[in-house]
Amino acid sequence: MIDVLLAVERSGLSQALRKSNHLVGAGLQVVHVLGIILLLSSLVLISLRLWGLAFRDQDTAEVARDTSRLMWIGLVAAVGSGALMFISSPRLYYYNPAFDLKMVLLVFAVIVHLILLRVARTSRATDALATRAVVVAALLCWFGVGSTRRIIVFV
Repeated sequence: MIDVLLAVERSGLSQALRKSNHLVGAGLQVVHVLGIILLLSSLVLISLRLWGLAFRDQDTAEVARDTSRLMWIGLVAAVGSGALMFISSPRLYYYNPAFDLKMVLLVFAVIVHLILLRVARTSRATDALATRAVVVAALLCWFGVGSTRRIIVFV
């Protein structure tokens, strides 16, 4: 694996990112955070609808369809900018246990989020306890992803 990491680190893109103006790195971080915010806003909107706290006049499937757009835009922004940040210093991230935790939480968060959207689209949200459990699991995973982002800096 070290050979792959070194190859990525020696690539032209990696070197260009490392040697670029510090504003490039800051811009990537801003895009990354905005992507996570879009993901979380999607989750919050569908959660509020499933709990009956907002959008009561709209069908759950309609809210799920509309929020899935936010999710996909946010996911592309977060993963794209995150990949560029990883490419700039692959060994720094790869050997950081907080980064490993973030990637595991990210996979679980996306899976749970997709399950939540599917439940909402198919109107199988009749079991309130199960629906709330999925919402809580998604929230915990996404906030875990956001928290580990901060921990990466200190580990």
